[in-house]
Amino acid sequence: MRCVTRWARCHLNLHRFDGNPLRRGSDRLETVALLVAVALFVACLWPAMALGRQVYAGGMRAELSGPGHRVPVSAQVVDGPKAPETGPQWRLRTVRWSTAEGVVRTARVTLPPDVRAGAGTRVWLDASGRPTSAPQSHVKTVLDTVFAVVTLVGWAAALLLLGLAGARGLLNRHRAAEWERAWALADQRWRRRRQA
Repeated sequence: MRCVTRWARCHLNLHRFDGNPLRRGSDRLETVALLVAVALFVACLWPAMALGRQVYAGGMRAELSGPGHRVPVSAQVVDGPKAPETGPQWRLRTVRWSTAEGVVRTARVTLPPDVRAGAGTRVWLDASGRPTSAPQSHVKTVLDTVFAVVTLVGWAAALLLLGLAGARGLLNRHRAAEWERAWALADQRWRRRRQA
């Protein structure tokens, strides 16, 4: 913990706006670039939260089950697997179920290969009574939301860090050129004094 506080104190001292005569203009520009990057990062949090809210709302819509949405029914597998069992591929199979009115219906749904003919399975029906996919789990909704927010914030942070690295590289090139000019002037002064 002491190492982290020392690092933070060092960087805060490096980027302070004060009357230090040793602080160059390029140092102040680097501080401004850092403050702009922090401000842009904070500003990017609002769109990330808006995206997270939108993904979460879409996930909640995909979770809906019950009358008017998706309803589970118990069905019986009518046919056996058509092809020899050669792997874990899911296959289209015919299933049969009875509605609340007593009408027998059949449909083709995708089932795992280990389900045998005559076995019971659960089929999800949409509002019109056709087979549909199972509702999304709440865990998947939360994971999708977190992934969307973290991805957007991560990309924003990466782009801002790249921009800061580029700005710092340009400023360092400028500082090196200033340093070379200062050494050249100092060399000329020292030569004149030695020759005189």
